[in-house]
Amino acid sequence: MEREIKLTVNGEVINLEGEVSLADFLRSKGVFEAMVGVEHNLQWIRREDWPNILLKDNDRLEIIRIMAGG
Repeated sequence: MEREIKLTVNGEVINLEGEVSLADFLRSKGVFEAMVGVEHNLQWIRREDWPNILLKDNDRLEIIRIMAGG
């Protein structure tokens, strides 16, 4: 049985039912990968590395949405 973990995402604490990859977490939240940048525990993560990052208890994420405009 996996234990619940807490993440802080853009300043909001959320609970998950266990560890999950960064890519799977973003997908579960409906985040369009091409339009965001992600900082994990104060380090910017390259998009190609998202599947390799396993989110754990007390991790911190900042998800920055990229917007086009003029």
